[in-house]
Amino acid sequence: MTDVVDALRLRWRRYWPDADVQAMADDVRTRAEAAIAAWGLRDATPLTGGHIALVLASGDVVLKVHPRGHPDDVHLAAEAAALTAWRRSGAAADLLDIRDDGFTLLLERLRPGTPLDAVDLTWQQRLDVLGELAGRLHAASGPAPASVPHIGGGYSRDWRRLLGPSPLLEPADDDVVLHADLHGANAVRHGSRWRVIDPHAVRGDRHADVWALIDPLAPAPPEAATARAWVERYAAAANLDPDRAAEWVHLRARAEALAGADGDHAWATRLKRWAELLES
Repeated sequence: MTDVVDALRLRWRRYWPDADVQAMADDVRTRAEAAIAAWGLRDATPLTGGHIALVLASGDVVLKVHPRGHPDDVHLAAEAAALTAWRRSGAAADLLDIRDDGFTLLLERLRPGTPLDAVDLTWQQRLDVLGELAGRLHAASGPAPASVPHIGGGYSRDWRRLLGPSPLLEPADDDVVLHADLHGANAVRHGSRWRVIDPHAVRGDRHADVWALIDPLAPAPPEAATARAWVERYAAAANLDPDRAAEWVHLRARAEALAGADGDHAWATRLKRWAELLES
């Protein structure tokens, strides 16, 4: 466990340069050990792929320990509320128990756990799968609980800094709980069905859940007609209005590109292409 937490600590330092990442690492280790004892977990072993939380598997369950003591505390703690809101959808991993005010989660283990990224599907078929999952989450969430932060708050602080205010970011009566990070690595196989994991849980306009179209592995559309066709295909699967979905793709693509796309020049180029095509 120590090696995994040390690797996470290096990532945390990049994400939250002003946070005390050593104290965060010590806290995660302490809480993981306490949860293992409290929940009677045996042979808990690290699962690969996590970038923020410590994730350990034990039999048919998964222990997920979020770090705390950084600017995004409220967003990580909201995962439990999101999974609870989505429980009846059957589209997300089941939340079995929580500790530490939602920073420590006991989750159903999804098997075989094959990610969508590893399956041989066309791009359009991937959009169908991810859109259908997003639509099921939105339909099940009902009124978004206040404990889930709004997308127009801290989550979008860089968007507002780069783009200025947008009416898309204002709260509305029909806001739902959003995944906000739904892509091919966060949709995994459980039996014969797809389920989602690792939400960036926020509440807001359901049309904001368009990350599947612009994530770092998504292709750039060659021309405006294709861009529109991809948005319409995803929107149909997710039960979204395609015009509103296109507005969100445009906003999120511009914001991510202007923010530097995590230093990924090729991704930034694709994001700019999306934004340009949806302006035409």
